[in-house]
Amino acid sequence: MSDQQHDPTRRQKLKPFEYLLFAGGVGIFIGLIVLMSVREVVLALVFGGIGFIASLLLIATLMLAIKPKGRSSADLDKRDGFEQ
Repeated sequence: MSDQQHDPTRRQKLKPFEYLLFAGGVGIFIGLIVLMSVREVVLALVFGGIGFIASLLLIATLMLAIKPKGRSSADLDKRDGFEQ
């Protein structure tokens, strides 16, 4: 493992916040659609919450499946300190 410590960039720090904002947008959109169609606030909140959680799970699953460009799993393990 190298002695250099790399500080994450601003973009890397804000990446989880971007995922939460996107999932929140999906939840609000679903909640508004339900609210406009059935006119019940509680039902709209329930469906908006379900939409938020489902989209957050989908985003997290897709991000686990994506491998960064030009990196093998061995390179990623060495960088994260899992080398043997």
